[in-house]
Amino acid sequence: MLENVDLHLIYRLVQEAGYELCHFYAERTITTDFEINDKECKSRHSESGGLSIQLQKKNAEKKYTFRTQQFSTQSILELLNLPFEFSPPQEPLKVPNSTPSLTGKKLQNLQLLIRKINLDNAISQPVSCCFQEKQQTYQSATAPGEIKSGEYHLGDVTLAIETLHKGTALNFSHQLSSTNLEGLWEQLQQLISNIQRRILLGCTEQWPVPSGPIAVGWSSQSIAKMTDCFLRGFEGDLVLKNFSYLTQLSLPLNYNFTIEEMPPPANQNNDHEGSDRKPLIIFDGKKPRGLATDKTVAQEFSVASTGHSRRESFEHPSTIGFWHPTIKGTTEVDSVLPLLTAGLWVEELEIKEFDLVSGTGTLYFSQVNLVHEGAIGESVAPFFWTVSLPEIMGSLTHFSNQTSTLGLFHTKQKQRVLTEFTAPSALSSELDLPGSVPKSHYW
Repeated sequence: MLENVDLHLIYRLVQEAGYELCHFYAERTITTDFEINDKECKSRHSESGGLSIQLQKKNAEKKYTFRTQQFSTQSILELLNLPFEFSPPQEPLKVPNSTPSLTGKKLQNLQLLIRKINLDNAISQPVSCCFQEKQQTYQSATAPGEIKSGEYHLGDVTLAIETLHKGTALNFSHQLSSTNLEGLWEQLQQLISNIQRRILLGCTEQWPVPSGPIAVGWSSQSIAKMTDCFLRGFEGDLVLKNFSYLTQLSLPLNYNFTIEEMPPPANQNNDHEGSDRKPLIIFDGKKPRGLATDKTVAQEFSVASTGHSRRESFEHPSTIGFWHPTIKGTTEVDSVLPLLTAGLWVEELEIKEFDLVSGTGTLYFSQVNLVHEGAIGESVAPFFWTVSLPEIMGSLTHFSNQTSTLGLFHTKQKQRVLTEFTAPSALSSELDLPGSVPKSHYW
Protein backbone atom coordinates (compact mmCIF):
# COMPACT_ATOMS: atom_id res chain seq x y z
CA MET A 1 0.00 0.00 0.00
CA LEU A 2 2.22 2.85 1.22
CA GLU A 3 5.15 1.07 -0.43
CA ASN A 4 3.60 2.19 -3.73
CA VAL A 5 3.72 5.87 -2.74
CA ASP A 6 6.67 8.28 -2.96
CA LEU A 7 6.47 9.42 0.66
CA HIS A 8 9.73 11.38 0.44
CA LEU A 9 8.28 13.60 -2.30
CA ILE A 10 4.96 14.06 -0.52
CA TYR A 11 6.55 14.93 2.84
CA ARG A 12 8.88 17.44 1.17
CA LEU A 13 5.99 19.19 -0.59
CA VAL A 14 3.88 19.10 2.58
CA GLN A 15 6.63 20.81 4.56
CA GLU A 16 7.16 23.39 1.83
CA ALA A 17 3.44 24.17 2.04
CA GLY A 18 3.83 25.03 5.74
CA TYR A 19 2.54 21.87 7.34
CA GLU A 20 4.29 20.45 10.41
CA LEU A 21 2.39 17.22 11.04
CA CYS A 22 1.63 14.69 8.34
CA HIS A 23 0.19 11.30 9.28
CA PHE A 24 -0.74 8.56 6.82
CA TYR A 25 -3.09 5.68 7.61
CA ALA A 26 -3.78 3.07 4.94
CA GLU A 27 -5.87 -0.08 5.10
CA ARG A 28 -7.02 -2.91 2.89
CA THR A 29 -9.87 -5.14 4.10
CA ILE A 30 -10.94 -8.42 2.55
CA THR A 31 -14.38 -9.59 3.69
CA THR A 32 -16.00 -12.97 3.14
CA ASP A 33 -19.66 -13.42 4.14
CA PHE A 34 -21.18 -16.87 4.56
CA GLU A 35 -24.84 -17.80 5.02
CA ILE A 36 -25.14 -21.42 6.10
CA ASN A 37 -28.10 -23.73 6.66
CA ASP A 38 -28.38 -27.51 6.76
CA LYS A 39 -28.65 -27.78 2.98
CA GLU A 40 -26.36 -25.17 1.44
CA CYS A 41 -23.75 -22.50 2.00
CA LYS A 42 -23.75 -19.19 0.16
CA SER A 43 -20.66 -16.98 0.19
CA ARG A 44 -19.86 -13.46 -0.96
CA HIS A 45 -16.39 -11.96 -1.28
CA SER A 46 -15.54 -8.24 -1.29
CA GLU A 47 -12.52 -5.96 -0.95
CA SER A 48 -12.34 -2.41 0.33
CA GLY A 49 -9.74 0.03 1.54
CA GLY A 50 -8.44 3.52 1.44
CA LEU A 51 -6.09 6.14 2.78
CA SER A 52 -6.53 8.82 5.44
CA ILE A 53 -4.07 11.73 5.60
CA GLN A 54 -3.97 14.19 8.48
CA LEU A 55 -2.16 17.53 8.16
CA GLN A 56 -1.50 20.30 10.65
CA LYS A 57 0.16 23.65 10.01
CA LYS A 58 2.92 24.95 12.24
CA ASN A 59 1.72 26.75 15.38
CA ALA A 60 -1.91 25.85 14.62
CA GLU A 61 -4.39 23.68 16.52
CA LYS A 62 -6.68 22.76 13.64
CA LYS A 63 -6.00 19.50 11.83
CA TYR A 64 -7.07 18.78 8.27
CA THR A 65 -8.11 15.28 7.20
CA PHE A 66 -8.16 14.03 3.61
CA ARG A 67 -9.40 10.62 2.44
CA THR A 68 -9.05 8.72 -0.79
CA GLN A 69 -9.28 5.20 -2.15
CA GLN A 70 -6.43 5.82 -4.60
CA PHE A 71 -2.96 4.57 -3.61
CA SER A 72 -0.75 6.57 -5.96
CA THR A 73 1.58 9.53 -5.53
CA GLN A 74 -0.20 11.49 -8.23
CA SER A 75 -3.70 11.05 -6.78
CA ILE A 76 -2.47 11.99 -3.28
CA LEU A 77 -0.77 15.17 -4.49
CA GLU A 78 -3.93 16.14 -6.37
CA LEU A 79 -6.03 15.46 -3.27
CA LEU A 80 -3.77 17.67 -1.12
CA ASN A 81 -3.65 20.34 -3.83
CA LEU A 82 0.14 20.29 -3.82
CA PRO A 83 2.14 21.34 -6.90
CA PHE A 84 4.18 18.68 -8.65
CA GLU A 85 6.18 18.72 -11.85
CA PHE A 86 5.74 15.14 -12.97
CA SER A 87 3.38 12.22 -12.61
CA PRO A 88 5.22 9.18 -11.28
CA PRO A 89 3.86 5.95 -12.73
CA GLN A 90 1.48 4.14 -10.40
CA GLU A 91 2.81 0.78 -9.32
CA PRO A 92 0.38 -2.11 -8.90
CA LEU A 93 -1.20 -2.22 -5.46
CA LYS A 94 0.03 -5.05 -3.27
CA VAL A 95 -3.09 -6.85 -2.07
CA PRO A 96 -2.55 -9.38 0.74
CA ASN A 97 -3.33 -12.99 0.03
CA SER A 98 -6.66 -14.11 1.47
CA THR A 99 -7.84 -17.60 2.27
CA PRO A 100 -11.03 -17.76 4.39
CA SER A 101 -10.71 -20.04 7.39
CA LEU A 102 -14.26 -21.36 6.99
CA THR A 103 -13.61 -24.06 4.41
CA GLY A 104 -13.96 -27.78 3.87
CA LYS A 105 -14.41 -29.76 7.07
CA LYS A 106 -15.41 -26.75 9.20
CA LEU A 107 -18.30 -26.02 6.83
CA GLN A 108 -19.43 -29.65 6.91
CA ASN A 109 -19.25 -29.80 10.71
CA LEU A 110 -21.24 -26.57 11.04
CA GLN A 111 -23.92 -27.86 8.69
CA LEU A 112 -24.13 -31.11 10.69
CA LEU A 113 -24.63 -29.15 13.91
CA ILE A 114 -27.39 -27.07 12.31
CA ARG A 115 -29.03 -30.19 10.87
CA LYS A 116 -29.00 -31.78 14.33
CA ILE A 117 -30.86 -28.81 15.81
CA ASN A 118 -33.45 -29.02 13.04
CA LEU A 119 -33.97 -32.76 13.57
CA ASP A 120 -33.94 -32.81 17.37
CA ASN A 121 -36.38 -29.94 17.86
CA ALA A 122 -39.61 -28.65 16.37
CA ILE A 123 -38.03 -25.70 14.54
CA SER A 124 -40.46 -23.00 13.41
CA GLN A 125 -38.03 -21.74 10.79
CA PRO A 126 -34.93 -23.55 9.45
CA VAL A 127 -31.87 -22.58 11.46
CA SER A 128 -29.33 -20.46 9.63
CA CYS A 129 -25.95 -19.18 10.66
CA CYS A 130 -24.34 -16.01 9.30
CA PHE A 131 -20.57 -15.77 9.46
CA GLN A 132 -18.38 -12.86 8.43
CA GLU A 133 -14.60 -13.06 8.23
CA LYS A 134 -12.50 -9.92 7.85
CA GLN A 135 -8.80 -9.82 7.10
CA GLN A 136 -7.44 -6.31 7.42
CA THR A 137 -3.92 -5.12 6.68
CA TYR A 138 -3.13 -1.61 7.91
CA GLN A 139 -0.15 0.73 7.73
CA SER A 140 0.78 3.96 9.45
CA ALA A 141 3.50 6.50 8.67
CA THR A 142 4.53 9.84 10.16
CA ALA A 143 7.81 10.16 8.24
CA PRO A 144 9.34 8.72 5.05
CA GLY A 145 10.79 5.29 5.61
CA GLU A 146 8.97 4.81 8.93
CA ILE A 147 6.05 2.64 7.86
CA LYS A 148 4.50 0.55 10.65
CA SER A 149 2.34 -2.39 9.57
CA GLY A 150 -0.17 -4.68 11.25
CA GLU A 151 -2.78 -7.32 10.52
CA TYR A 152 -6.19 -7.87 12.06
CA HIS A 153 -8.29 -10.98 11.44
CA LEU A 154 -11.83 -11.11 12.79
CA GLY A 155 -14.59 -13.69 12.76
CA ASP A 156 -18.17 -12.68 13.54
CA VAL A 157 -20.95 -15.30 13.89
CA THR A 158 -24.69 -14.66 14.25
CA LEU A 159 -26.95 -17.60 15.10
CA ALA A 160 -30.74 -17.24 15.34
CA ILE A 161 -33.14 -20.03 16.30
CA GLU A 162 -36.94 -19.99 16.58
CA THR A 163 -38.35 -23.22 17.98
CA LEU A 164 -41.56 -24.62 19.43
CA HIS A 165 -41.04 -26.93 22.40
CA LYS A 166 -44.11 -28.63 23.92
CA GLY A 167 -46.34 -25.86 22.62
CA THR A 168 -44.17 -22.99 23.89
CA ALA A 169 -42.30 -20.67 21.52
CA LEU A 170 -38.60 -20.20 22.29
CA ASN A 171 -36.32 -17.69 20.55
CA PHE A 172 -32.53 -17.67 20.73
CA SER A 173 -30.26 -15.07 19.13
CA HIS A 174 -26.52 -15.05 19.77
CA GLN A 175 -23.44 -13.34 18.40
CA LEU A 176 -19.86 -14.54 18.80
CA SER A 177 -16.81 -12.52 17.76
CA SER A 178 -13.12 -13.30 18.00
CA THR A 179 -9.73 -12.75 16.41
CA ASN A 180 -8.95 -16.39 17.27
CA LEU A 181 -10.84 -18.13 14.49
CA GLU A 182 -10.00 -21.64 15.69
CA GLY A 183 -11.27 -20.76 19.15
CA LEU A 184 -14.39 -19.27 17.58
CA TRP A 185 -15.47 -22.66 16.23
CA GLU A 186 -15.08 -24.21 19.66
CA GLN A 187 -17.22 -21.42 21.13
CA LEU A 188 -19.86 -21.95 18.45
CA GLN A 189 -20.11 -25.68 19.17
CA GLN A 190 -20.39 -24.98 22.90
CA LEU A 191 -23.08 -22.37 22.18
CA ILE A 192 -25.14 -24.82 20.12
CA SER A 193 -24.86 -27.46 22.86
CA ASN A 194 -25.98 -24.86 25.41
CA ILE A 195 -28.96 -23.91 23.23
CA GLN A 196 -29.93 -27.59 22.95
CA ARG A 197 -29.91 -27.80 26.74
CA ARG A 198 -31.89 -24.58 27.11
CA ILE A 199 -34.53 -25.81 24.66
CA LEU A 200 -35.06 -28.89 26.81
CA LEU A 201 -35.25 -26.77 29.98
CA GLY A 202 -37.11 -23.90 28.36
CA CYS A 203 -40.57 -25.03 29.39
CA THR A 204 -39.80 -26.01 32.95
CA GLU A 205 -41.30 -23.89 35.71
CA GLN A 206 -39.34 -20.72 36.46
CA TRP A 207 -39.13 -19.47 40.01
CA PRO A 208 -39.24 -15.82 41.16
CA VAL A 209 -36.06 -14.09 42.24
CA PRO A 210 -35.30 -14.50 45.95
CA SER A 211 -34.71 -11.40 48.08
CA GLY A 212 -32.22 -10.63 50.80
CA PRO A 213 -28.45 -11.01 50.88
CA ILE A 214 -27.61 -13.92 48.56
CA ALA A 215 -24.31 -15.36 47.33
CA VAL A 216 -23.98 -15.30 43.53
CA GLY A 217 -21.83 -17.33 41.17
CA TRP A 218 -20.98 -15.80 37.81
CA SER A 219 -20.04 -17.61 34.60
CA SER A 220 -16.91 -16.49 32.78
CA GLN A 221 -18.97 -14.78 30.05
CA SER A 222 -20.89 -12.83 32.72
CA ILE A 223 -17.62 -11.69 34.30
CA ALA A 224 -16.31 -10.68 30.85
CA LYS A 225 -19.38 -8.52 30.15
CA MET A 226 -19.15 -6.75 33.51
CA THR A 227 -15.39 -6.27 33.09
CA ASP A 228 -16.07 -4.67 29.71
CA CYS A 229 -18.09 -1.91 31.38
CA PHE A 230 -15.68 -1.69 34.32
CA LEU A 231 -12.78 -1.01 31.93
CA ARG A 232 -14.61 1.73 30.03
CA GLY A 233 -13.64 3.92 32.97
CA PHE A 234 -9.96 3.26 32.19
CA GLU A 235 -10.07 4.75 28.66
CA GLY A 236 -7.82 7.80 28.77
CA ASP A 237 -9.92 10.03 26.54
CA LEU A 238 -12.99 9.51 28.74
CA VAL A 239 -10.96 10.27 31.88
CA LEU A 240 -9.77 13.55 30.32
CA LYS A 241 -13.38 14.51 29.58
CA ASN A 242 -14.55 13.56 33.11
CA PHE A 243 -16.73 10.83 31.60
CA SER A 244 -15.27 8.15 33.86
CA TYR A 245 -16.60 6.82 37.15
CA LEU A 246 -12.96 6.52 38.35
CA THR A 247 -13.11 10.11 39.56
CA GLN A 248 -15.94 9.09 41.95
CA LEU A 249 -14.08 6.19 43.61
CA SER A 250 -12.33 6.48 46.96
CA LEU A 251 -8.85 5.03 46.48
CA PRO A 252 -7.25 2.75 47.40
CA LEU A 253 -9.80 -0.02 46.77
CA ASN A 254 -9.63 -3.54 48.14
CA TYR A 255 -10.65 -5.68 45.16
CA ASN A 256 -9.59 -9.31 44.84
CA PHE A 257 -8.39 -9.31 41.24
CA THR A 258 -5.98 -7.70 38.79
CA ILE A 259 -6.51 -6.81 35.13
CA GLU A 260 -3.75 -6.79 32.52
CA GLU A 261 -3.60 -6.15 28.77
CA MET A 262 -2.21 -9.31 27.18
CA PRO A 263 0.84 -9.20 24.85
CA PRO A 264 -0.18 -8.82 21.19
CA PRO A 265 0.11 -11.57 18.58
CA ALA A 266 3.28 -11.48 16.47
CA ASN A 267 1.56 -9.85 13.48
CA GLN A 268 -0.21 -7.19 15.57
CA ASN A 269 2.67 -5.40 17.32
CA ASN A 270 1.41 -1.93 16.30
CA ASP A 271 -1.87 -0.17 16.90
CA HIS A 272 -3.70 1.72 14.17
CA GLU A 273 -1.50 4.82 14.41
CA GLY A 274 1.82 2.93 14.51
CA SER A 275 2.49 2.90 18.27
CA ASP A 276 3.88 -0.25 19.88
CA ARG A 277 1.38 -2.48 21.65
CA LYS A 278 2.88 -3.58 24.95
CA PRO A 279 1.69 -5.61 27.96
CA LEU A 280 0.06 -3.27 30.47
CA ILE A 281 -1.05 -3.66 34.08
CA ILE A 282 -4.40 -1.87 34.02
CA PHE A 283 -5.66 -2.45 37.57
CA ASP A 284 -3.82 -3.97 40.55
CA GLY A 285 -6.79 -4.44 42.88
CA LYS A 286 -6.23 -1.19 44.73
CA LYS A 287 -5.93 1.52 42.10
CA PRO A 288 -5.63 2.09 38.34
CA ARG A 289 -2.12 1.38 37.07
CA GLY A 290 -2.55 2.21 33.40
CA LEU A 291 -5.05 4.00 31.18
CA ALA A 292 -5.61 3.18 27.52
CA THR A 293 -4.13 6.00 25.43
CA ASP A 294 -3.23 6.96 21.90
CA LYS A 295 -0.57 9.52 20.99
CA THR A 296 -2.83 12.54 21.50
CA VAL A 297 -4.15 11.49 24.91
CA ALA A 298 -0.71 10.28 26.01
CA GLN A 299 0.67 13.74 25.26
CA GLU A 300 -1.98 15.26 27.56
CA PHE A 301 -0.84 12.93 30.36
CA SER A 302 2.88 13.47 29.51
CA VAL A 303 3.42 9.73 29.02
CA ALA A 304 4.15 7.42 26.08
CA SER A 305 1.24 5.98 24.12
CA THR A 306 0.08 2.59 25.40
CA GLY A 307 -0.80 1.49 21.85
CA HIS A 308 -4.59 1.60 22.13
CA SER A 309 -5.47 3.58 19.00
CA ARG A 310 -8.32 1.61 17.37
CA ARG A 311 -9.81 1.97 13.94
CA GLU A 312 -12.50 0.04 12.08
CA SER A 313 -12.21 2.06 8.89
CA PHE A 314 -10.10 4.83 7.37
CA GLU A 315 -13.38 6.71 6.78
CA HIS A 316 -13.64 7.78 10.44
CA PRO A 317 -11.19 9.21 13.00
CA SER A 318 -9.45 6.71 15.25
CA THR A 319 -10.66 6.13 18.79
CA ILE A 320 -9.33 4.46 21.95
CA GLY A 321 -10.13 0.96 23.15
CA PHE A 322 -8.57 -2.05 24.81
CA TRP A 323 -7.49 -5.06 22.76
CA HIS A 324 -7.37 -8.17 24.97
CA PRO A 325 -7.54 -7.68 28.75
CA THR A 326 -7.41 -10.63 31.14
CA ILE A 327 -8.75 -10.70 34.69
CA LYS A 328 -7.00 -12.82 37.31
CA GLY A 329 -8.26 -13.47 40.83
CA THR A 330 -6.22 -13.20 44.00
CA THR A 331 -7.87 -16.35 45.42
CA GLU A 332 -8.21 -19.12 42.83
CA VAL A 333 -9.97 -22.50 43.04
CA ASP A 334 -10.60 -25.29 40.55
CA SER A 335 -14.32 -24.44 40.47
CA VAL A 336 -16.38 -21.82 42.30
CA LEU A 337 -19.66 -23.74 42.07
CA PRO A 338 -18.90 -26.16 44.97
CA LEU A 339 -18.40 -23.09 47.20
CA LEU A 340 -22.06 -22.13 46.68
CA THR A 341 -24.10 -23.96 49.31
CA ALA A 342 -27.14 -21.72 48.76
CA GLY A 343 -27.31 -19.02 46.12
CA LEU A 344 -27.75 -18.18 42.45
CA TRP A 345 -25.74 -19.10 39.38
CA VAL A 346 -25.74 -16.50 36.58
CA GLU A 347 -24.98 -18.17 33.26
CA GLU A 348 -26.07 -15.37 30.90
CA LEU A 349 -26.70 -11.67 31.33
CA GLU A 350 -26.93 -8.58 29.15
CA ILE A 351 -25.95 -5.07 30.14
CA LYS A 352 -28.72 -2.93 28.71
CA GLU A 353 -27.45 0.44 29.91
CA PHE A 354 -24.27 1.73 31.52
CA ASP A 355 -23.59 5.23 32.80
CA LEU A 356 -19.89 6.03 32.38
CA VAL A 357 -19.88 8.80 34.96
CA SER A 358 -21.63 7.01 37.84
CA GLY A 359 -20.71 3.42 36.99
CA THR A 360 -24.36 2.37 37.32
CA GLY A 361 -25.67 -0.24 34.91
CA THR A 362 -28.97 -1.93 34.13
CA LEU A 363 -28.41 -5.67 33.92
CA TYR A 364 -30.82 -8.19 32.39
CA PHE A 365 -30.37 -11.66 33.85
CA SER A 366 -31.58 -14.01 31.11
CA GLN A 367 -30.32 -17.40 32.33
CA VAL A 368 -30.15 -17.89 36.10
CA ASN A 369 -30.56 -20.94 38.34
CA LEU A 370 -30.86 -21.66 42.03
CA VAL A 371 -27.89 -23.51 43.53
CA HIS A 372 -28.19 -26.10 46.31
CA GLU A 373 -25.03 -27.50 47.94
CA GLY A 374 -22.93 -26.73 44.86
CA ALA A 375 -25.43 -28.21 42.36
CA ILE A 376 -27.38 -26.17 39.79
CA GLY A 377 -31.10 -26.49 40.37
CA GLU A 378 -34.33 -24.78 39.39
CA SER A 379 -34.52 -22.08 36.73
CA VAL A 380 -35.16 -18.50 37.88
CA ALA A 381 -37.37 -16.17 35.86
CA PRO A 382 -35.41 -13.47 33.94
CA PHE A 383 -35.15 -10.14 35.76
CA PHE A 384 -33.63 -6.64 35.57
CA TRP A 385 -31.34 -5.09 38.16
CA THR A 386 -29.98 -1.53 38.20
CA VAL A 387 -26.79 -1.61 40.23
CA SER A 388 -23.27 -0.17 40.53
CA LEU A 389 -20.90 -2.26 38.39
CA PRO A 390 -17.83 -1.27 40.47
CA GLU A 391 -19.66 -2.52 43.59
CA ILE A 392 -20.38 -5.89 41.98
CA MET A 393 -16.76 -6.18 40.87
CA GLY A 394 -15.69 -5.34 44.41
CA SER A 395 -17.89 -8.13 45.82
CA LEU A 396 -15.98 -10.88 43.96
CA THR A 397 -14.08 -13.08 46.41
CA HIS A 398 -13.10 -16.34 44.66
CA PHE A 399 -12.15 -17.05 41.05
CA SER A 400 -11.79 -20.21 39.00
CA ASN A 401 -8.34 -21.06 37.65
CA GLN A 402 -10.04 -22.00 34.36
CA THR A 403 -10.75 -19.20 31.87
CA SER A 404 -12.52 -18.60 28.57
CA THR A 405 -12.37 -15.74 26.07
CA LEU A 406 -15.32 -13.66 24.88
CA GLY A 407 -15.29 -10.95 22.19
CA LEU A 408 -17.51 -7.91 22.76
CA PHE A 409 -18.21 -4.94 20.48
CA HIS A 410 -19.01 -1.39 21.44
CA THR A 411 -19.44 1.64 19.22
CA LYS A 412 -17.36 4.71 19.97
CA GLN A 413 -16.83 7.76 17.76
CA LYS A 414 -18.43 5.92 14.82
CA GLN A 415 -15.95 3.06 15.16
CA ARG A 416 -17.19 -0.45 16.03
CA VAL A 417 -14.41 -1.72 18.30
CA LEU A 418 -13.94 -5.35 19.35
CA THR A 419 -12.38 -6.09 22.72
CA GLU A 420 -11.65 -9.68 23.73
CA PHE A 421 -11.79 -10.59 27.42
CA THR A 422 -10.18 -13.63 29.01
CA ALA A 423 -12.03 -14.19 32.27
CA PRO A 424 -12.74 -16.90 34.86
CA SER A 425 -16.00 -17.73 36.57
CA ALA A 426 -16.23 -16.09 39.99
CA LEU A 427 -18.13 -15.97 43.26
CA SER A 428 -19.62 -12.88 44.92
CA SER A 429 -20.18 -12.40 48.59
CA GLU A 430 -23.82 -11.83 49.44
CA LEU A 431 -25.62 -9.30 47.25
CA ASP A 432 -28.98 -7.62 47.85
CA LEU A 433 -30.88 -8.83 44.80
CA PRO A 434 -34.19 -7.21 43.78
CA GLY A 435 -36.19 -10.33 44.69
CA SER A 436 -39.88 -10.79 45.44
CA VAL A 437 -39.84 -13.82 47.77
CA PRO A 438 -37.83 -14.51 50.94
CA LYS A 439 -34.80 -16.71 50.39
CA SER A 440 -36.09 -19.00 53.14
CA HIS A 441 -38.60 -20.29 50.59
CA TYR A 442 -35.72 -21.90 48.68
CA TRP A 443 -33.10 -22.84 51.28
